[in-house]
Amino acid sequence: LDSAHDLAALLAALQLKEKDQRDQRVQCEASAKGLKFVAQSGAKDVVVLGWMLTTSFREYRFFGPGEEVLLKIPVAPLLNCLQIFTERASLFMRYPCGPSGEMYFTLEEDNAVTECKLRTFMLDEAPAAFGGFFAPGEPASVLRPMHPEAWYHALLEFVDIDAPDVALRVSLRATGSASEAGAAAVVVRAQTLTSDAEVELPRGVFETFELSAETLAAGEVTHCYPLTSVLASCLRAAKDAKGVKLRFNRDGVMSNQFILRGRGQADLFCEALVSPLVDFAGAPGATAAATAGADAGIAATAASSAAGRGGG
Repeated sequence: LDSAHDLAALLAALQLKEKDQRDQRVQCEASAKGLKFVAQSGAKDVVVLGWMLTTSFREYRFFGPGEEVLLKIPVAPLLNCLQIFTERASLFMRYPCGPSGEMYFTLEEDNAVTECKLRTFMLDEAPAAFGGFFAPGEPASVLRPMHPEAWYHALLEFVDIDAPDVALRVSLRATGSASEAGAAAVVVRAQTLTSDAEVELPRGVFETFELSAETLAAGEVTHCYPLTSVLASCLRAAKDAKGVKLRFNRDGVMSNQFILRGRGQADLFCEALVSPLVDFAGAPGATAAATAGADAGIAATAASSAAGRGGG
C-alpha cells in the first residue's frame, strides 16, 4: 500500500464503540479480488462491511490453498501498529502462511522502518453464504445526499443524548416532487427523559430521493433504531466519507453505504447495516417476527464470506 492510512481508516470504520472494543475481532477474507472485512456488534443488530479491492494496492498478489483465506483479526492491536508512523507511511503486508497464523507488516517513512507481527485466528472454512437484504428488484427507498457531510452533521446532533435505551426515529416523507426543495423529506429524532433532539433534512439536500411504492402510498413511514447502534456503526465512516447512500428495505433495515477517501491508489468502500426496532408507536405495520428476521439476517450477513459488495 502507498499509504498505511488506507487500511487504518477502513479498520477504524469497523471498530464498534462497545465495552469490549479492545477485544473486538473482525473477520477478514483475502481473495484474488482483494480484502473484505466484516464486523458485528455483540447484540447482533449491526454488521459493518469494508472492502479494499485490488485497485487500492500498488501491488497485490494472492496465493492461497483455495479461493480465499479466512482470518479473524484483533482490531485494536492492528490499529496500534498501523499508526506508529504518519499517514505518509507505506505498508507491506503478508498474510499468514502455515500453522502460525501470524501476519507480518513492514511500515516505512522517510527511510525509517518498523516491522510488526500480529497473531490472527485462521478459519478452516467459510460459513454459509447469505444473499443479503437488498436483492435486485426488491422494493427499497434510496437516498443520496448531495453533500456527504449532511448525514454526518445530522447524526452528530444526537451524540450528547446517546445511551443504550434511546431510540432513533427516522421518518421518510413523500414530498411530491424535486421542486419542493424546502419541504422536510427526512426527519430524524430521539428523546430521553430530560432532553430531545430533532433534525429535518429538506428534499433539496438529496441528489437522489427515491421512495418505495409502499412509502409513497403511505405518505410517511417511520423506522426506529437503537441510537447507540447507529452512531457506533455509522458516525466515524460518515465523517470521512466522500460519498453516502442510504437505503431502507421493506422490513426497515437501514443500509449506510460510504465511499471513503483513500490516500493511495483508489477509494475505499464501507457499508453499515442496522436492524430496526419494531415495538414502538408509529411502526409501519411491522411485527415482532420482522425484527427477529432482520436480526437473524444481519447475523447471517456477518457470518457470510462469499457475498460480494452489497448494493453498490
